[in-house]
Amino acid sequence: MKNNQKRKNAKKKKSFFASWTFKVILLSLVLTAFFSMLAELTLSMNQVYLIVLILLVLIVIGIFFDAVGTAVTSCDIGPLTAMASRKVKAAKTAIRLVNNAEKVSSFCGDVIGDIFGIISGACIAALAVKAAVTLPLAERTLTIILSSITAATTIGGKAYCKKLAIKRSKDFVMFAANVVYFFRKR
Repeated sequence: MKNNQKRKNAKKKKSFFASWTFKVILLSLVLTAFFSMLAELTLSMNQVYLIVLILLVLIVIGIFFDAVGTAVTSCDIGPLTAMASRKVKAAKTAIRLVNNAEKVSSFCGDVIGDIFGIISGACIAALAVKAAVTLPLAERTLTIILSSITAATTIGGKAYCKKLAIKRSKDFVMFAANVVYFFRKR
């Protein structure tokens, strides 16, 4: 009886490190470190236009990933199965995305969204500091204005794209599947 309990406990311990939760924690750690390093390198260049460009790219990518996360949860698998039977490129990948919708949605919406949100905040802070040096407004006022504009743009973009992702979920899923397929082939 004690051996059975030990086996169950060992399985529980092993299963956590093989679980989606552990994998997403590890993946978010690596991605955050990578994107933070990239942002720090760029922010240290003191080029305002580059910081604004990175901020815009982060917002657009965050919106896109959020839309993909929504699309996989609302996509009907029937048309994808039909496409896979006709040997359409990346259709099997699309089916895998939809079959793992909870993981894909969590990765796209939570992991990527949170990481890019944090890095966007760092870009906002850097812009506010740089703008405060050249403009007579207080740093706090600039931070509030820039944060508000960034949040409104991100939230509005996500709201619009979620509606679009639900309407055209197959297109979003196939686009994401083609991207995954492309990188898997490499």
